[in-house]
Amino acid sequence: MSPIEIRVHGVGDHGPLSALGSVGLEPSAQTCKGIESYNLPKTPAHDLALINWSRTSRGMAGFLWYLAIPFTLLNVVGYMKPAGRRRNWYTAVTHLACVLATVVLTAWLIVITETVLEYAPGLAGEVLLAEVLSAWLPAAAVAVAILCRTFLRPERRIPPILACVHALFAFAVAAAVSVCKPARMEWSSWPNSFGYGGDAPSPALGTGADPRLDAMMVFVLCFTIVALILACALWNSAAAVVTMLVFLVLHSTGAILRLGAGWLMAYLDSIGAVADRCTGMAASSHLLRAADPEGDRVLLLDLVPFAAWAAIVGLAVAFALTAFTWGWKETVEWQEDRAYRRRRFVHRVVSALPGLIRRTLVWAVVVYAALTAVVCFVALRTSWSGWPLTVALLLTHATVVGVLVFIAMRGKLSAAPEVFGKIADVAGFWPVRYHPLAGSSYRDDVVDGLQCELERHREGRVVLFAHSQGSVLGTWLLANEKVPENLRDDAAVVVEGPSLLPPKENLNLLTCGSPLRSLYRGFFPSYFHDQFFLRASERTVKWFNAWRETDPIATAMPDAVSEQVHDEEIDEADRDRLRGHTDYWIEAAPTTWIQGRLAPPGGAIP
Repeated sequence: MSPIEIRVHGVGDHGPLSALGSVGLEPSAQTCKGIESYNLPKTPAHDLALINWSRTSRGMAGFLWYLAIPFTLLNVVGYMKPAGRRRNWYTAVTHLACVLATVVLTAWLIVITETVLEYAPGLAGEVLLAEVLSAWLPAAAVAVAILCRTFLRPERRIPPILACVHALFAFAVAAAVSVCKPARMEWSSWPNSFGYGGDAPSPALGTGADPRLDAMMVFVLCFTIVALILACALWNSAAAVVTMLVFLVLHSTGAILRLGAGWLMAYLDSIGAVADRCTGMAASSHLLRAADPEGDRVLLLDLVPFAAWAAIVGLAVAFALTAFTWGWKETVEWQEDRAYRRRRFVHRVVSALPGLIRRTLVWAVVVYAALTAVVCFVALRTSWSGWPLTVALLLTHATVVGVLVFIAMRGKLSAAPEVFGKIADVAGFWPVRYHPLAGSSYRDDVVDGLQCELERHREGRVVLFAHSQGSVLGTWLLANEKVPENLRDDAAVVVEGPSLLPPKENLNLLTCGSPLRSLYRGFFPSYFHDQFFLRASERTVKWFNAWRETDPIATAMPDAVSEQVHDEEIDEADRDRLRGHTDYWIEAAPTTWIQGRLAPPGGAIP
C-alpha cells in the first residue's frame, strides 16, 4: 500500500478543499479584463486524503445551538473538574448547577406564558384553567423536550437517569408555583415593581389591594445568589466564571423574550388579531409574574437584562485590566509593527488563560465595587425615576429589538453565525453528561470515522496532519483508542490489547495550530494530563508539532513529551501578511518533514 498523508481541519464550516491552504486560491499571474483566473491547487506528489467533518447541520439544527449554548457551557463545566480528590465533590456541585439551570429555564417560561395568556380570549373568568396552562404547560414543554431528545434519539447517548431527574425538577417548579402562588402574596418591601417599596398599589389588583410580591424578581435575585454560591463551591476560577456567565445569560435572555412576547401580543391586540387583553388571563390570576404597574412605573423584570449585561461587561473590563497589567511590556519588542505585537500579545494571553482568569477575580471585585458605588449614588440622588431609568430602558429595549431581528433572520446576522459556530464546535467536543439540553457532541462520530479511515491504510506508512481542533480529535483517538470511556480521566490507566490503527512504526503525527496545551490541558486537566500525551506519543513513530507566536492558541507540547515530540516554531517571514492560525498546510517545515516520513525507506529522514 502506498504511503499517504491524511489531513484533518479544525473548527468552522470548512469546505472539502480547505486543507489545501490558500495557495489553491491564488490568482494566475496573467489576467484578462472581465474574468478571474486561478492557478491549479498545488498538491504533494504522494497520496493525499482530505478529511472533512462538521459539528451538525448548519440549518435549523445549527440555529437551535443558540438556544442550547448556556446548557452546553454548563456541560463543558462538568468536564473541567480538577485532577485529584475533589473530583467527586466537583461533579456533584456541577450537577446541582445544571439542575438549577433547568429550574431557572422553567420559571422564565412560566413568566413568558403568563404574559402571552394575558391576551388569550376567554381566560378572564377561568382562573383554574389559566393557572394550569401558565404553570404546567411550560414545565411539560421542558420535560418533553428533555425526554424526547434522550429516548427518541439514543445516538445522542444522554444518560436516561439524568434526563428523568431534570424532567422531574421541571414539574417540581410547576407544582411549587401552583401550590404557593407567590405572585399573590401581599408584599410591601423591595424588590417590588409597585412604587419600589409598596407606596403605590396597582389598580389592576382592585381598589385598596396591598401591593403583591414581585415574585419573579425575588426568584431572580435569590437564584442568582445560589448560582454564585455553587460557582464558588467549584473551587475552579474558570469554571466559576463560566457558571456565573451562564446564569446571567439565562436571566437576561428570559427577560428579553418576555418583553418581546409582550410587545408581540400587544401588537396583535392593537390590530384586532387573535389577542384580546380585555378577555385574557386576569392580572390577579398570575402565579409568578407581577402585574404591570400603572402610570410611569416599570416592571423590574424589564431591567434584568440591563443589570445582567452590566455584570458581564464588568467582568470583561476586569479581564481586560488583568491582561493589560500582566506582562504587556515584556511580551514583544516595541520596534515590531502593531499587528504583530497585537497577535503575539493575544497568543500570550490565551496561553496563560487559566491563570489570568484567576487573577481577573481580584480586578472584578474592584470593578464591581466601583459599579456598586455608582449605582448607589444614582439611586440615592434620582431614585431611578429620571435619566438613569430612561437609559436602562432604552438599552434594554434596543437589546430586545436586536434579539427579535436576530431570531427573525435565524441567526444570519453579521459575524454572529461564525462566532457562535466556533463556540459550538469547541463546546460540542464533550458528550452530554451533565445537562440534557446541551448541544449534541460530534466527538465520537468524528473519532470513529477517523479511526475507520486510518484502519483502511494500516498496511502502509501514514502521516496524520491535523490542524487546530483536528489535532485534538486525532490525538484523542491515538491516546484513547483502547481506553474505556469511564477510565479516560484516570492518569494511571494501563493500555493493553490489539489496535485497529496502523502499527506504531507506520504511523506519524503532525499537529499544527494546536490548542492541546494552551486550552485543553489548562482547562481540562483530568483528561489532558501527562499520561494522555505520553499514550499518544507512544502510538506514533514520530510526532511533529508546528506553531507560531502570532497564532492565538498554538503552543509547544507539554514538557512530559518534550523528548518524544519535535516542536518547531514557524517564523512569520512576511510581516505584511501574517498567517497566524492559518496556512500551516503549505509551510516549508511541516511539508518537508512529511515528504521525508513518506519517502522510501532508504531516503527517509530519521
